[in-house]
Amino acid sequence: MAPDAGPGGRTGSGRPRPGWLPALADLVVPAECGGCGRPRHRWCPACAATLDGPPERVRTRAELPVPAWSLTRHEGPAARVVSAYKDRGRTDLAGPLAEALACAVDRLRAAGEIAEAVERPTVLVPAPASGRARRRRGFDHVRLIVDHLAADLSGSVPGGPVCVAPVLEVRGRVRDAAGLGAQARTDNLSGRIHRRPESTTLRASAGAPATVRALMSAPSTVLLIDDVVTTGATAGACVAALREGGLGVDGVLCVTSA
Repeated sequence: MAPDAGPGGRTGSGRPRPGWLPALADLVVPAECGGCGRPRHRWCPACAATLDGPPERVRTRAELPVPAWSLTRHEGPAARVVSAYKDRGRTDLAGPLAEALACAVDRLRAAGEIAEAVERPTVLVPAPASGRARRRRGFDHVRLIVDHLAADLSGSVPGGPVCVAPVLEVRGRVRDAAGLGAQARTDNLSGRIHRRPESTTLRASAGAPATVRALMSAPSTVLLIDDVVTTGATAGACVAALREGGLGVDGVLCVTSA
């Protein structure tokens, strides 16, 4: 398996990746594994294997009315790669993380937890970040993963129609959730996560809903995507906002769970 290949050797979108891009990046920042620091591996096979198991059902302290799955616990290489990705600017890790999530979607389909790709479109809703968090990081870390995930799913065979639906936003000031308990996290987000207007643009492949109006009227598999589920407060607030806007949610999928 190549150093940057994902779990199970999945090739993502199937499009050739220019070989000069990683080489150019290495001139700026020498590549090292986001999980263990191994040189010349952005995400080494040993660390990739920690995200390669069947998705785990997550039991959250905050009330969550839909099933939630994670790739693994938030510890070891998995925790370090999430931290490197979103807090240390390792945007090159978005692809491997998305590839692992794509494998998880395949497994959820095979297990009958969500509908098969040929049965209905798959709608990916990124958990929203506050404007303050986006400015601090310099990018929307969940949205970037979701864009890669959509490319991986639509490029698989049979991939089925896939839609990226950035329909949630954080309004108002929220505190950094680090160190907050379940109730404090819930209070922190109360009334602050909202659904965007129906004019919001969706990035959809052929056969997937291209507008919010179509999204609410057509049967689809809707997955909320996040990097980490801790207490479930954020996921619960997101699901509630989507449901209040008339959009059903089939489940929550994240990289790690605390």
